[in-house]
Amino acid sequence: MKKKGSDLLPFIAMVIVQVGYAGSNVVTKLVMDTGMDPFVQTAYRPIFATISIAPFAYFLERKTRPKLSLSVFFQIFLCSIIGITANQYTFCIGLKYTTPTIVSALDNLIPAFTFVLAVPFGLEKLGLRSIAGQAKLIGTIVCVGGAMLLSLYRGPVVIGQLGFHWKYVENTTDDKDVNSTHTNFLLGPFILIISSITYALWLIIQARVNEKYAAPYSSTLLMFFMASFQCMIISFCVVPKASEWALNPIRAISVVYNSGGVNLDSCWTVWFSLGAEKRDGTK
Repeated sequence: MKKKGSDLLPFIAMVIVQVGYAGSNVVTKLVMDTGMDPFVQTAYRPIFATISIAPFAYFLERKTRPKLSLSVFFQIFLCSIIGITANQYTFCIGLKYTTPTIVSALDNLIPAFTFVLAVPFGLEKLGLRSIAGQAKLIGTIVCVGGAMLLSLYRGPVVIGQLGFHWKYVENTTDDKDVNSTHTNFLLGPFILIISSITYALWLIIQARVNEKYAAPYSSTLLMFFMASFQCMIISFCVVPKASEWALNPIRAISVVYNSGGVNLDSCWTVWFSLGAEKRDGTK
């Protein structure tokens, strides 16, 4: 019975992460609507995430942390570029041109992209002759189709308008300034699709890291530490004006929430996934 319960932990962790990301989408959009540049938002995230994760890495893994090989270090470096720097820039910039609802819809592409990319890497088996394989394929098609439909549909509202979504519904159905909004309407989802692909690639590379380096907090800390330098250099080049980097209370809350909360959720996902791999290896 305990074994069945422990097998559910990775799935519970994934649900917690998605709930955290949903809140992140809304908070980030609100902050950018107040004028915070997405490059500045992205630069602060890995810095605060590094600070948040450091105590966990030190106290929980200081006695069990394995030796870091050059190959594992390189894989973690790739994770920092693809899973943090590229993913966070495309996420924040894409969110600037769309809505949190669209972002949440396109986040559903991540499992589909991960499955498609994992097959050639040998991490997943298609198995079309089995019911499980057919279910994976159908689920992938439905997932991609639903996300694209919700993201690219432009027309009359199918379901009644909700008051707290009125701003976004109005932007979706307003026929004014079609030419000026058409580019952003396509640009936002396109950039977010790239963000989903980078996240899927990160999951695949992270799975390789887990096989050789069983210290999820330490690997995540190193990943965010390297991403901090990458993002700061890029963002300072794009936004050199010091006044743009000022943090008022709402901006500070957004950065702390997104960095400390959501990124720790990502670390927990790695931890639970690592535990699942260990359990699978003992079966």
